[in-house]
Amino acid sequence: QNTFSLDVASINYDYPSNILYSWKIDGYHKEWTRPSQDNRIVVRNLPPGSYTLQIRTVSNEEKYKTYETRSIQIIITPPVWASMWAMVGYAILLVLIMIIIFRVIMLHKQKKISDEKTRFFINTAHDIRTPLTLIKAPLEEVVENHMVAEKALPHMNMALKNVNTLLQLTTNLINFERIDVYSSTLYVSEYELNSYMNDVCATFRKYAEMKRVRFVYESNFDYLNVWFDSDKMGSILKNILSNALKYTPENGSVCICACEEGNTWSIEVKDTGIGIPSSEQKKLFRNCFRGSNVVNLKVTGSGIGLMLVYKLVKLHKGKIHIQSIEHQGTCVQITFPKGNTHLHKAKFISPKTPNERMDAVVLGGTSDLPVLEVPQIKTSLQRILVVEDNDDLRNYLVDMLMAGYNIQSCSNGKDALVIIKEFNPDLVISDIMMPEMSGDELCSAIKTSVEMSHIPVILLTALGDEKNILGGLEIGADAYITKPFSVGILKVTIKNILANRELLRQVYNSIENKEKHLPVNCTNTLDWKFIASVKECIEKNMGDLDFGVDVL
Repeated sequence: QNTFSLDVASINYDYPSNILYSWKIDGYHKEWTRPSQDNRIVVRNLPPGSYTLQIRTVSNEEKYKTYETRSIQIIITPPVWASMWAMVGYAILLVLIMIIIFRVIMLHKQKKISDEKTRFFINTAHDIRTPLTLIKAPLEEVVENHMVAEKALPHMNMALKNVNTLLQLTTNLINFERIDVYSSTLYVSEYELNSYMNDVCATFRKYAEMKRVRFVYESNFDYLNVWFDSDKMGSILKNILSNALKYTPENGSVCICACEEGNTWSIEVKDTGIGIPSSEQKKLFRNCFRGSNVVNLKVTGSGIGLMLVYKLVKLHKGKIHIQSIEHQGTCVQITFPKGNTHLHKAKFISPKTPNERMDAVVLGGTSDLPVLEVPQIKTSLQRILVVEDNDDLRNYLVDMLMAGYNIQSCSNGKDALVIIKEFNPDLVISDIMMPEMSGDELCSAIKTSVEMSHIPVILLTALGDEKNILGGLEIGADAYITKPFSVGILKVTIKNILANRELLRQVYNSIENKEKHLPVNCTNTLDWKFIASVKECIEKNMGDLDFGVDVL
């Protein structure tokens, strides 16, 4: 309390009417108050501190002669928010705020570096898909047409299987920014664990033999049915096993053990590799973390594998435990509950067969253009224009299709528009990401032109997510195929589209000239406008003897 009042009285009772009172507070007032007969002292809003209140009585007749002086000690305590302990608390709080701000700034910098590194991975994965197509397509052709000796077929199948695995990894990287890739709904099925593990381990045995690493799988059960998402579990095991083999030196060992215990089942991977420094083991599940001993050995890696493993294990309501001793080895154990009651948010689907391959996803103004010399058409076959900026892939597509079609090719959309006017193709196959003019822009230009809108377009791209697919289909693409693609699927798609176009052409040709209404089979607004303008022109010139097809 810093506002108070008090009454004073003099002990001189002879002439009380002649006594005046005056006071001051040392440290707060510089002068005494004017003497008066008012004996009440009122103090308002006195700041916290220690003061001395001095009071004196003076004579009213003898020129303020002082009779007596008294003093009293007054201590005003500060409020809680202004106390010494509060000040200490404020100082601590200020230091904490500064630490938090510094931490936020550092995390922001780390996130920026991590995002840049992830973007690099995504861009690299995108670039990989084109040469991956050039690997996969010839392999498929060799296997399907039995172009090698029987003894070589298992090796070719193994190579093709790992190409598909690489495709899945590049797809994961391209879609890495989408949070639902690793946190979306699980698509679970029931699998026999020993069979599943044998299939997974089979893909690594050749690699282990090449590295001269002992690679063993064992279990403490004969038969065990468990529930999980096959694709995501495959990603978990492939990351763990590839790390184990990658960092285990020659003559080392990698042991995989599947165990059943109570209401849980687990998979344990032990290796005799380089291990992880104890001081860095707390950082294992951070984005893009790599151990210092790995960096020093110059072993290549992305640093995102264990982070993905951690997320996918948690998505299955599982646990992951890692024990590692540097220079001795690492043990990774993942544990999951039995049954499927813990996966109540998952979607249940039919299990995938061991030999099931990843299916290719098949979805279905021109001024100021450069003058290009278009080669002369030599055959009467249906015409296809291939637009692809990668020389190897473009040449490969031309080589694969030239036996059944008349093929022309170019490296960008701008050149394609010039060739289309001269070549008049029956179908256009175009990559999306190209210089000068992208495949999307080329498709849009074709579909919005009266002269070219009838030409079907197949788009090829490494961007296989739903957003890009919808974007391509919305601008009028007739099919959408992601890289790396199967040549067989591409050929069937081309055949079906051209067959459908030929069928439509026959329907249009069968329309009687006297029909007053427009055909019901028109596929878009430009078709309606074109047919309407032709009918109008014919009707206007019905009496002109010189009017014919050439004039029309």
